Amino acid sequence: MRRREFIAAAGAAALWPLAARAQQHQYKVGLMMIGGIPPIRDLEIVKELAKRGYVEGRNITYVAVSDDNVDQAIRTLVAAKPDIVVGAGSALAYAFAAAVHDIPIVLTATADPVATGLSASMSRPTGNSTGFTISSTSIVAKRLEILRELVPGLRKVGRLWVPASPMGGELGRQAQTAGRSLGIEIVSIPLKTSADIEPAFAAADKEHVGALMPDPDPLHVQFAAVITDECLIRDMPLMDAWPSQIQNGALAAYGPPSVENLSGAVSYVDRILKGAKVADLPFVEPAELKLAINLKTARSIGVTVPANLLALADDVVE
Repeated sequence: MRRREFIAAAGAAALWPLAARAQQHQYKVGLMMIGGIPPIRDLEIVKELAKRGYVEGRNITYVAVSDDNVDQAIRTLVAAKPDIVVGAGSALAYAFAAAVHDIPIVLTATADPVATGLSASMSRPTGNSTGFTISSTSIVAKRLEILRELVPGLRKVGRLWVPASPMGGELGRQAQTAGRSLGIEIVSIPLKTSADIEPAFAAADKEHVGALMPDPDPLHVQFAAVITDECLIRDMPLMDAWPSQIQNGALAAYGPPSVENLSGAVSYVDRILKGAKVADLPFVEPAELKLAINLKTARSIGVTVPANLLALADDVVE
């Protein structure tokens, strides 16, 4: 090969990777956040998608909106024309699902999708959303059973719930059904914003509840540290829905590990971006449920953890 031909061929070969990158499909993912928008690079779902080859700035971009203004957030997402939208089961997520029917939605956490009107079927979604459920009557009943073992003679449990949450009605029905089956009165205590936390605890004191059990609502995760501190001040047993919350000081928690929902959501996003249809991706109930107990909190508030319950715990904070 003559020198001039060799240089031309080498130059063309050097451009192949650049051409491949230029032709690589650019995906756009909408992210529905709760209570503000953190740096995109810090989000776990962004990190996990990067491990699957979706790297921001190379083949994927993100459009993040907050639930502070639901109508504006929906308009922003629609204008951005994302390939898919991801978020927890907040008021924003449900409003988006009701208003927009041609953009796939993956919910990282939701109540029963049939009961909340998202779909007519768990196994074959009939709308444009799918995802991962976080609660059922049997799970709530188990939380109450655990609380009864931790607090002998327990008669009243305060349920912290978010009135604006589309999941609130179904989660309330689950709690009341489980409570009746165990002879435990469920006292509903609404919590809309951080300003409602102090009045909520005043209501709990007035009702003489023996323990608190927040709904597995995304908003409560945002307020988890404050809620836990208030419980510790009052020596109030707190049963959380997320096992990771015992690290913040909750007495106990029973539910799916949040990492399971995240992993599943990342898988669904990947499959939809590669062409899968929402109807072919069923809503998924928790595959694993964990019991977590904080012995440090138990000692602090004067609760004796039965040995049989401790033996069943998956995670224990000493």
